Order: sequence, then structure tokens, then C-alpha cells
Amino acid sequence: MKKTKRFLAVVLCMLLMLTPLAVVAETVTVQAAGPQTVKVKLDKKTGKRYGYDKNNQKVTQQWGVTAKGFRYYFGKNGAAYQADQDMVGKYGILMKKINGKYYGFDVSGHTVKGIRVGSVSMYEIPKLYYFNPKTGAVDKKKTSLYRKYAATSTLAKQNNASKIKKILGKYKKCTISKGNTCMLDGNGKDVTYTYDYVQLNVVRPTGKGSSAEVVASITARQ
Repeated sequence: MKKTKRFLAVVLCMLLMLTPLAVVAETVTVQAAGPQTVKVKLDKKTGKRYGYDKNNQKVTQQWGVTAKGFRYYFGKNGAAYQADQDMVGKYGILMKKINGKYYGFDVSGHTVKGIRVGSVSMYEIPKLYYFNPKTGAVDKKKTSLYRKYAATSTLAKQNNASKIKKILGKYKKCTISKGNTCMLDGNGKDVTYTYDYVQLNVVRPTGKGSSAEVVASITARQ
């Protein structure tokens, strides 16, 4: 009987010793919330744009949206990311990587959507990118697909322009060269379709047995 009581006492003592360890093991790890988009009032100073929240505090390293619905990203010093018009032109964009994804910003600092032409660095030749209309981030799948549609034609492989023209929709202006093209052995005319933000350059074959327009290049609108 005494042995039994001693055994129970030992077990009870061990349970009491283990109880604090069980509590420690239940520690909850709280993950920091991701950056949210805040409503901002915009202030333009010396060509830069800054956003201020409802407490009149400068917004930094965060997304901001104005009452008109324009979306910006404000960097470390509070200035919104924006393209330099002197470097990329009126319709060019600045591309920035934010939380692992690329976004595009126009000369006014607005987050861009749809098809645009830009580059992720000053050493890269500008290329076609497709920006998700809802998030503003580069859509890699559609970017890859649309680049195939807009690939430059060669004598060996001519790329029909119909697919990329369909994606781009209605153009604002169409310009046809007076002289013959320098592509495809000169058998055709250079045609430029101007859209809101890009230009599609194609070759329209001429002469007997001429076929559909083929892609020459796609660039930012001039």
C-alpha cells in the first residue's frame, strides 16, 4: 500500500513538472499583416508626388489610392514611383519589383494596366508586358503568350499580325509608308497602328500572291 502511494506521488509530481512545458508548447506564432492600400491626399512637389493619410502623415513604402481612384506606390522617401518622361517618353513606363512582383508606373505615377512596353532595367531592351487589370502586377502567362503574338517576323518565319491586333483592339490611327519596306526583301509597305499606349508596326505584303500583314515590332507609343 505504501509502495502504491509513493508511486502515485511520483507520477503526480512528474505531471506537475510537465504542465508548464505543455503551456510553452502552445505558443502561437503571429504573422505580420501584408501592406494595405490606404486612402491618400496627393501633394505634388518639384515634379514628385507624395501621399498623406487621414492623419496627414506622409505615406512611405506603401500603396495609396486617391479619391479619384488612381493607385500609387510610395517609396522610402515618400515619393511615388513614376516614369521619367525625358528617358522613356510620354507613354513609357517605369517598372519596379514590389514584394516579389513587377509593376509598371506611368509618367504621372499611376499604376498601369493591360499591355504596355517597358523594361525592368536600363540595360534591357523594352519589351511587351501584360499587367493584371485588378492587381497591376505583371501576368507572366499572358505576357509570354502575347509576346509570341507580337514576335518580329523574318524571311524564314513570318508572324501573322492578326492575333496581336485582335488582342490590342481598336486602333486610334493607321499610317502607311509611301515607299516599300526594308523587310521581307522589300515586297510590301510599312504600316503602323497606333493605340492608346503602344504602336504595332507591321508589313503589308504587296504584289501577286501577297498574304496577310506580318509583325515587324511593338513599341511604346511615340
